Amino acid sequence: MSRFPIRSLRGRLLAFLLAAIFLAALLQGAIAYRGALIQTDEIFDHQLRRIALSLGNGNPLFSTGPDGGVLDDPAARDLIIQIWTPDGVRLFRSTPKLVLPDRIVPGFSTVETEGNAYRMYTLQAPLQVIQVAQDVRVRKSTARSLALRTIWPIAAMAPLLMLVVWWVVSHALTPVERTRRQIASRQPDDLSPVSDSGLPDEVRPLVRELNLLLGRVRQAFAAQQQFVTDAAHELRTPLAALKLQLESIKRAQDEASRQQAFERLAAGIERSARLVEQLLSLARQEAPVASFAEIDLADVVRTAISDVLPQAQARGVDIGMEGAPSARLRGQGDALALLVRNLVDNAVKYAPQSGRVDVRLANDRQCVTLDVDDDGPGIPPSERSRVFDRFYRLHAAETPGSGLGLAIVKAVAARHGATVELQDSPLGGLRVRVRFPHRAT
Repeated sequence: MSRFPIRSLRGRLLAFLLAAIFLAALLQGAIAYRGALIQTDEIFDHQLRRIALSLGNGNPLFSTGPDGGVLDDPAARDLIIQIWTPDGVRLFRSTPKLVLPDRIVPGFSTVETEGNAYRMYTLQAPLQVIQVAQDVRVRKSTARSLALRTIWPIAAMAPLLMLVVWWVVSHALTPVERTRRQIASRQPDDLSPVSDSGLPDEVRPLVRELNLLLGRVRQAFAAQQQFVTDAAHELRTPLAALKLQLESIKRAQDEASRQQAFERLAAGIERSARLVEQLLSLARQEAPVASFAEIDLADVVRTAISDVLPQAQARGVDIGMEGAPSARLRGQGDALALLVRNLVDNAVKYAPQSGRVDVRLANDRQCVTLDVDDDGPGIPPSERSRVFDRFYRLHAAETPGSGLGLAIVKAVAARHGATVELQDSPLGGLRVRVRFPHRAT
């Protein structure tokens, strides 16, 4: 289960990007707001200092009132100015109702009077002491107003940037959505490649791998269809023969004719059962690969020879085994047994009466080699590439069969990464050589 609750790629991108924009705007706004407050406070301090310096230079910024130096202008009540002589005599006070403390601390300081805080700058000139103070509440109110004017563009741009990101992400994922709709609208038997035009570079490899998978499925589906067609064709003939033999039993006039018809029917049933068994074996070998394990191929060969030995003894065929006493490899035991049994069974069938079949096993660092030789008629070189096809049999072959033995051998060998070669045997017939590479499967 995914740790992230949003499974949609579009949803994840939008969630991450929009959240990042929101947090960045929030952080930037906080930094800008804090910076504006600090800068505004520095500007006000600079103004207080400039006013004090101007008064210290004798500039007539304030007129003296009739009461000997009091200016009671309501508009200037947030700014208080007091001028003292070095002896402590007040020469000027801008607001009569608000009197600053008599403490004389040169430079900036914060004082309280009548419950309000004031930011004050004191300048000690040669002939007078000048105090300029400003209400802290007025400073803060003005600073907040200026700071808000600084951050409102950020607050306005953040939603606009979010809309742009939403449009860009949606537009960028449009080809992916188009591909999804293309796949969703397909029929079950439509295995044609999916178009990767316009897809992002991160998604295009996935679509290409999907097309390769569709290609393999298409080939497997075609092979299965061909298999079903061939199987239906091959089963039609023995079933028709069984039907005719059954009619022969019904028309038999005496016990001898009826017994002969029964024997033919039994032989036909046995051939049909053998054909069905081989068809099922071939279908299993073309199914998905089962688990592999460590197998001793020598034990598999000995078991296969013992299975085929009754047929060999019935025809007087001598089966011999030589070579490596042990040959371990990774594989599927049942499939390898089927491969060896088909090879030995074919060799026994095509060997002449009182013939000979040799099985040789070799094991070296590169591979395990299995050779099955017989002294039968062999296979012409021009036909050797075709005998691996399903249901294909040599025109000159007189031995009954279904034409599936070597097809099964090829399928099992391909599953194990092995190669199958048909060669001339030293015995005068055919040699089938199977090479199993030493590798982890």
